[in-house]
Amino acid sequence: MKKLFTLSAIFACSFLATNTATGQTVLATYEQPMGQEAITETVFCETPPKAFVTFTGVVANPVKDETMNNTNNCYMVQEGAEDWWANFLNFRMTNPITITETNRYLHVLHYRQKLNDSWMVCLNVDWPLADADKGKLRFDAQNSKEGVWEDVVIDLKYLIDNAIPLTKFMFGVSMDWNGARDNPASAYYFDEIVLNNNPLPRGVNIMADTEMSLFVGNTASYNKWVGKYDLQHAENTSAIIANPFTTETAVLNSTQVMQYNKSANASWWQGGPRFKFPGIFQVGKAGASSYLHAMVNIPQIETGKDYYIVQLNAKDFSGKQLDSGDSQKYWADDKGKWIDVVLDVTSLGFVSEFTVRFDVRRDATDALINSPAGVFYFDAAAIDNSEAPRTVVNAPTAVVTPSTKNVKVFSSNRNLIIEGDVALIEVYNTIGKSISKTPTHQFRTELPVSQAGFYLIKTISTNGEVSNSKLFVK
Repeated sequence: MKKLFTLSAIFACSFLATNTATGQTVLATYEQPMGQEAITETVFCETPPKAFVTFTGVVANPVKDETMNNTNNCYMVQEGAEDWWANFLNFRMTNPITITETNRYLHVLHYRQKLNDSWMVCLNVDWPLADADKGKLRFDAQNSKEGVWEDVVIDLKYLIDNAIPLTKFMFGVSMDWNGARDNPASAYYFDEIVLNNNPLPRGVNIMADTEMSLFVGNTASYNKWVGKYDLQHAENTSAIIANPFTTETAVLNSTQVMQYNKSANASWWQGGPRFKFPGIFQVGKAGASSYLHAMVNIPQIETGKDYYIVQLNAKDFSGKQLDSGDSQKYWADDKGKWIDVVLDVTSLGFVSEFTVRFDVRRDATDALINSPAGVFYFDAAAIDNSEAPRTVVNAPTAVVTPSTKNVKVFSSNRNLIIEGDVALIEVYNTIGKSISKTPTHQFRTELPVSQAGFYLIKTISTNGEVSNSKLFVK
């Protein structure tokens, strides 16, 4: 049975367990026999005063996934028909927890029946926080898919820097800003809540590429780099069309590009396409800076406007984000030309998604506002080490994917070393007894063993392929 730590001071007491081998503090699991829970509830919604959920409690795991979450049970919350601000629950610590570099990252396995617009996590509060607290005490993000377990990671650095203990966190499960408030009730599942020093999600796929290059009209390029495409607003539309700017083929020779039709009803942050990668892309390797590029073309600009603001936004896997603010200007004199806009993304460490926002506007008080409907064109997104805007971009004739499927297993100095596209590593002795079971997010993983001898190593790739190896360690 897994060790359990109650997050609610209301119902019962339990204990916090620290695994010294992994440096991981287990805050909560739900692996008890059905109907024999050690405590009545481990998550209690204290606010709003009226119930916002139709059910909370320990239930059977809806999808047992060997590479992510193969427990029998988990915790489920089923939303009610309240507005978005009321669809949240509070995880409360029995005792405040001091946050240091050894337990800086909060991990929550999360499964959603419905993605909604997004979710949020707010620290040490009972109610949702405003935008000013983003990246400090509020974190917004989105799972990549419905119906699968994913690891939500929250960086608690702000608590460390300000010597604030972790007392609770609020999980806003249904941030449906634009959806109908009477949607059919959806269920949201939680499991394996831990603190550790690992900034990467469990089971994450780190893409092996050293540069990102997305050409939307190239099927192989699109399939490689786009795990999810989001129009951002129901009235926005887009299409892949023949490049209409034939005089610009010396600048961007793509035969097909994206035409994006922005609705006047789209909020300023919904004014362009959002692309989520199928994994995460590492930036700032070996101390080198990394820059996000996007080629944009605006054929018509409103009379009297000197320029439009084109804003780039990039996020990591935890919801931490950067944007280019008002710095990227598309001048009226350049209308109908392909222009490269650039954002330094080095400080993110990893990029999991990016958005191009067209015609970002402010009112007389400097508040962001909606802009009129418009037609915009986009192609040739890239992440590389060049800060300079590109003046010529050549579309590829083929897309190269680094080979990570061949798993290599070898030993060195009493360490098992596994290289390749691996999500889970299981090690057995020669009589078949399991020694360790390790989720991994790295191309290379080193596992120490206590003694010489033969070991059996089973690996499962990110797409479910199983490989078995036998290795002798001196």
